[in-house]
Amino acid sequence: MQRHWFLFFLLAILNLTTGAQAEPAHDYGAWPLIDARADYQRAMTDRVAYLVEQGETLSVDDVQSLISANPAVLARPETSVLANGINSGAIWLVANVSNPTADPILRRVSVGTGWLERVDFFLITEGQQPQHFVGGDRIALGHRSIAKRLPSADFLLPPGKARLLLRVETADPMVVPLYFSSITENHSREQAEAIFFSFVYGVMFALSAYNLMLFAGLRKWRYLFYSLYTGTFVVVTASYNGIGMALLWPDSVGWQQWAPPLFMLCFVSSGLAFATSFLKTRRYRPRLHKTIQAIGVAYFALFGVFFALDKQGMALQLAFLVVPVFTVLMLYMGVSSWMAGNQSTRYFMLGTLASAIGASVTALTVDGVIRYSRLGYHALDIGMVVDAILLMLALADLTRKNKVARVTAERTAQIDLLTGLNNRRGFLPVAESLWSLSTRKGGNVCVAMIDIDHFKSINDQYGHAAGDRILKKIADELDNSRRKGDLLARWGGEEFTLLLPETDEAEARTVAERFRHNIEQLVVNDHGRMIRCTISVGVASRHAQHVTLEHAISKADEELYQAKVQGRNQISTGRTSDAA
Repeated sequence: MQRHWFLFFLLAILNLTTGAQAEPAHDYGAWPLIDARADYQRAMTDRVAYLVEQGETLSVDDVQSLISANPAVLARPETSVLANGINSGAIWLVANVSNPTADPILRRVSVGTGWLERVDFFLITEGQQPQHFVGGDRIALGHRSIAKRLPSADFLLPPGKARLLLRVETADPMVVPLYFSSITENHSREQAEAIFFSFVYGVMFALSAYNLMLFAGLRKWRYLFYSLYTGTFVVVTASYNGIGMALLWPDSVGWQQWAPPLFMLCFVSSGLAFATSFLKTRRYRPRLHKTIQAIGVAYFALFGVFFALDKQGMALQLAFLVVPVFTVLMLYMGVSSWMAGNQSTRYFMLGTLASAIGASVTALTVDGVIRYSRLGYHALDIGMVVDAILLMLALADLTRKNKVARVTAERTAQIDLLTGLNNRRGFLPVAESLWSLSTRKGGNVCVAMIDIDHFKSINDQYGHAAGDRILKKIADELDNSRRKGDLLARWGGEEFTLLLPETDEAEARTVAERFRHNIEQLVVNDHGRMIRCTISVGVASRHAQHVTLEHAISKADEELYQAKVQGRNQISTGRTSDAA
């Protein structure tokens, strides 16, 4: 692997100042000394010295001769982890190891960075052949001296003194956390790191799987894009950390070099696809949407050309360019949507900001600008977890708002806008349930149909606007006159319907009479004009087990017609039967 892709947008600038990060060489007189009995639990690069190759590739003998001739070529790291930035050249770590005991001591020497291309370990003891181990992601897992994700070597240190040299080569950021410990301590450290990655990857995979299920159920593309976004982040980080090679493609060195830039393009593309879907740029920002699509197509086309020409270096440079463009576009879309009034964008912006800050802190850490720490080194992973969780909250918030809007729309569709009563669509489902319940329990239930007498004449005399106001007043009076539990609705025009559960024919007639009387006494003052109205009511009671609500409404409508024929402003009642 040749690039720590996610950090390009800072590293490209910081690389100009990399030379200023290394301390001037000092003459320490002798090689640094490590006590072989020590079991260092943390990185201890600050206990060794290092020198940077200047153009030519040096051999072990060249390094020893160079240091002997001029000890000032050695520099000492200021922190426990050497961070020299990108394109800093191959480096040599050197130290003497002292074993003051009479027995050999087994120690594992390892470098805790998974993207280094090649690490050579040398142990030189007097009178013996140098021991040489090799690791790095340009070497197939089975061909490494120890088949592990991180470059490692096990040395049996003899009594007396030995000389330890490591040559580290990479075009990525030169981050060298050197460990010198027992194998047991090494395993403990690896387990702790495995727990951390398990947490990060577990969260991301869980979110990815959950959103994939949401997509399968709801068929909303934003869930699929979000699933791909979180899933490809895991694949990308696993590829550059060496986890992918250790678990999935141990012998595919070529694929290990091409996987990071390819997965990176997939990660960025799915992130932008999610952002455009979530923020609805196709509808609200069509020009920006087309621009993003064009950029995505261009990136993949260029990657295909570089792959066909076997220009892996240029593909990595392209991947470097993708990251800052991705970050800027995500932030720009978030800010634009926020300014346009999309409140759900607050989670989106916070998430994008978290990942950008995490990437920046990790970039500054691996480039040596800020003091190395495990928190800073893993800030990118932590930032992406925060980003993923916040984006999930954004999706949940958007889903909640869509549900509220849908429920509101459905409720609005069931409400008569003029009177505020249920309309026929809102009345029938509830009435059917109440009717079925009364039928099962064998209880009484009645239906009433109500019509305003001579309402057409009112519209003709006073106008339709006045007619609407009078209709609203009458609806309010009917609503106030009904009993708690009765279901009232505007059936259409000047007609209303009323369902009376647990009510026999006599009770229903009493309720209807109260309605008729209250409306008869109602005087509507419309701009100084005193207007009176009356109503006619038809009531139908259920007297057979299998009578449907539809039959009852039809019977009540017949009774309403009889009330009008008989002179209006009165009530007519009838009974339904199976034959109705």
